[in-house]
Amino acid sequence: MAKMHADEIEVDIPLVRRLLAAQFPQWASLPIEPVRPLGTDNALFRLGDEMVVRLQLNDG
Repeated sequence: MAKMHADEIEVDIPLVRRLLAAQFPQWASLPIEPVRPLGTDNALFRLGDEMVVRLQLNDG
């Protein structure tokens, strides 16, 4: 997928999984699914059935 911003950070499921393992290990084994379509400033990922992970896509 093409980047929307020149400074856009690559965000994917493996990155979300690594961040969870480091910061919230109790949730690291939950299923992760990207929420589509992607936003212009944030990427959203469903975490299990009740949570969402939101990651900023740029330095802005």
